[in-house]
Amino acid sequence: MLAETTVRTGGATHPSLRILGAIEARLARADRMILAGLEEGVWPNAAPVDPFLSRPMRAALPLPAPERRLGQTAQDFVQAACADEAILVHCERRGGQPAVRSRWLWRLEMLTRGADAPDTPVKLSAPEGVADWTEALDAPPPGPARLAPRPAPTPPVERRPRSLYVTGVERWVRDPYSLYARRILNLEPMERPGASAEALARGNAVHKAIERLTEDWPDLLPDDLDAVIERLLLEELGAHGFEDAAMAREAPLARNAARWLAGFETERRARGVDLLIEQQGALEFDAPGGPFTVKAYADRIEVGALSAAVMDFKTGQIPTAKQIKAGFAPQLTLTGSILAAGGFKETNGPVPPEELTYVRVVGRKKAGEVAVRAAGPEAQALSDAALQGLMARVAEFDRPETPYLSWAAPHLMGSYSPYNLLARVWEWHVIGGGEEGEAE
Repeated sequence: MLAETTVRTGGATHPSLRILGAIEARLARADRMILAGLEEGVWPNAAPVDPFLSRPMRAALPLPAPERRLGQTAQDFVQAACADEAILVHCERRGGQPAVRSRWLWRLEMLTRGADAPDTPVKLSAPEGVADWTEALDAPPPGPARLAPRPAPTPPVERRPRSLYVTGVERWVRDPYSLYARRILNLEPMERPGASAEALARGNAVHKAIERLTEDWPDLLPDDLDAVIERLLLEELGAHGFEDAAMAREAPLARNAARWLAGFETERRARGVDLLIEQQGALEFDAPGGPFTVKAYADRIEVGALSAAVMDFKTGQIPTAKQIKAGFAPQLTLTGSILAAGGFKETNGPVPPEELTYVRVVGRKKAGEVAVRAAGPEAQALSDAALQGLMARVAEFDRPETPYLSWAAPHLMGSYSPYNLLARVWEWHVIGGGEEGEAE
């Protein structure tokens, strides 16, 4: 569990915890101070070696001696160790080699031994029971190892979902157990303390900026299109919680993304299509367990005279054409099926899809990418195949004996799922190493 947690230094990483460097810790006061890394070479670190200036050259310039920083670290240690409660932590071994305790600890031990008189009972020693705690943590449970099997729950058919968004269908295909935990057990994943939400916030800001551009300029585009898009991006980034320090990093990315989006919008608008933004559609079909509804939020639908293009804007990675054709990324194809069935009210009836496209906006050296995953008759064929695949999957899971397996396609879902701990993936997939850990 700890290995999967990212600890971010600086700032309010947790309501009750701040992880700071030695200099920053001078400005902090807390009920309990934990001083870690008290080994020689860590705290204090070795005197730096300047590859350009020798000691006589530094003295002639004049620059401070390299050892001056050691005195500063001593002051850092003294101020932090004088807290009301201080816990001093050092490692017996580091990097597989025996570690030498910090000189600060040696000096403290010498002073406290000298002050250990009847009227001043001061000692520097490890708390009682620490060795027992560590041994208990490292000790295996009694008896033979009992590894959890691969979970394969079979809830009653009437408890199984009867409607899903296309993104939920993708999760269902790759990891049915996560759908079981979320939709049947109603377990909402909690945010990790200190976890960064910038990627999600950035994606939402880009989506909103493009939506505002289409609403404000539905037909003709402004002459200063790149400046307008940059302003919208910066406004939305600020509205989604990016502070000044983060905006200093985001502003150049927004400028690059705006230039690329300006060219993209100009090229797409020249086709003379009608733009539908953030549209919700639905398609219902019969299944053995009762009617099933698949729903979609389409970022953009460009409606032409006889057909339409379905687009999804991304700021992260986009699925490959191979994954889409194999049915592991059915977001665009199922949206195309809903479009072909007239499931979007704004289209006023069925419209066949002629293009399934991902638009990736990042703002870096390669500011954006238009990835057409299917065009022409292939777009309609993939959409029909995705709908048939979904109908077959629903029929299969309407059978009471069909389980919600964990990690049905781990090679396509990455290593992280908010329900990995609940599924005890580490035990059956990694430690167990048996047939039950193989992907199907």
